[in-house]
Amino acid sequence: MLDIDFELPHSYEVDDVPELPGTGRFNIPILYFPRPKARPEHNGLWLRIRPSSGNSWVGVFAFLNESYPAFTRVVSTFDHDRVCIVAKGAAYIVNTADPDIWQQVPIAPVLDVRLIPKNQLLLFADHTGLAAFHKTGLAWRSPRLCWDDLKISTITDEVIEGTGYDPTDLSVGRPFAVNIRTGESLIAPPVAIDGRSVW
Repeated sequence: MLDIDFELPHSYEVDDVPELPGTGRFNIPILYFPRPKARPEHNGLWLRIRPSSGNSWVGVFAFLNESYPAFTRVVSTFDHDRVCIVAKGAAYIVNTADPDIWQQVPIAPVLDVRLIPKNQLLLFADHTGLAAFHKTGLAWRSPRLCWDDLKISTITDEVIEGTGYDPTDLSVGRPFAVNIRTGESLIAPPVAIDGRSVW
């Protein structure tokens, strides 16, 4: 079953497409995200999008990785016309009324998505960092925050905090803290024996 989180007001409907129609063809456009270059189509998450204004269409959102279990979800955004689609680790933000206007989230695999209403941000996490989108596009992307296994624990008005894997301290993990407005890390990166930053 498709995981849909429509907590925010939105002007569209989204349904999964479990199978092709009996005719083998749709009577509405099929759009691929990203647009294929080497072949006319690709595998992905098939969704029927019904905007409140304009025509319905079917989107095929390319998976990041088909071979292992990955995060898939449909999330409303702070722009009532835009929807966020996470398709097995790859995330897209699409204007449902004008699907030629879309962006791919520049981190992968996307493993977590959080809404931050006070800051009007949609927050994405992968294994080692964060990215945040506001209504019109990418707001910021954090530097690398840990070696692996990033987990968000707290989001306040000012800071996003959590932990990640630290091979030098397996009992605790490496804490991180990020400025919620800029994406800047508030904790210095680890340093090697020669004093240079590991990252």
